[in-house]
Amino acid sequence: MVKAAYFKLCPSYAQLISRHLDNNSSELPGSFEGHNPMIRCISHAPNERPDKVVGTITMQPNHSMSWKALGYFLMFMMTISFSIALAFTAMGYWVVLPFTALEMAVLSYCLWLCLRRSSLQEVLSLSPETITLEVGVKRPQQTYQWQRFFTKIQVQPAFHPWYRKKVSLVHKGTELEIGRFLNNDEQTELLDSLRQLIREADAAQVTTPEPANHHAE
Repeated sequence: MVKAAYFKLCPSYAQLISRHLDNNSSELPGSFEGHNPMIRCISHAPNERPDKVVGTITMQPNHSMSWKALGYFLMFMMTISFSIALAFTAMGYWVVLPFTALEMAVLSYCLWLCLRRSSLQEVLSLSPETITLEVGVKRPQQTYQWQRFFTKIQVQPAFHPWYRKKVSLVHKGTELEIGRFLNNDEQTELLDSLRQLIREADAAQVTTPEPANHHAE
């Protein structure tokens, strides 16, 4: 039986104080970039953003073809296919033309669908109090925001070397898989980036000053 591994997004306050003293919190976090273009990680200095986000991780599938390249490819295929179809139509085989148009329509839709799916992005943002996941193409279409204290990262090992492991956010019984389009090496890089952001969020949670209470005399 394969057991899933967990690690917390929010440690106890005693652990925060210990890390704060050991790591010398005067050092500000900077930007860190992975070697994989499918994963982009950026950290922010304390109070750089009004929502107190200390870092973001952007994940996307392998984007092997651009929209411009897709347009050129379809123009080439249509030119060849319709030239042949028109030649057969001139010889009296007019039935070839509508089938060619249908074939090009199906091909265009399938390529558009594949490219749109490869344009999907998952943006994971971490603050001292919350974790936010935004999923969509060009803009957020689904947004999930949970408290760090009640959220864990679940890592379920692969059942076979040919398969990949499963990385999920778990919040009060709700499980949400992230980076399902990443391979094993990319998932390892994702987990390393998550641990880096968690350390920075922990440091920001300790160093964030509490607002002073001013009482009118």
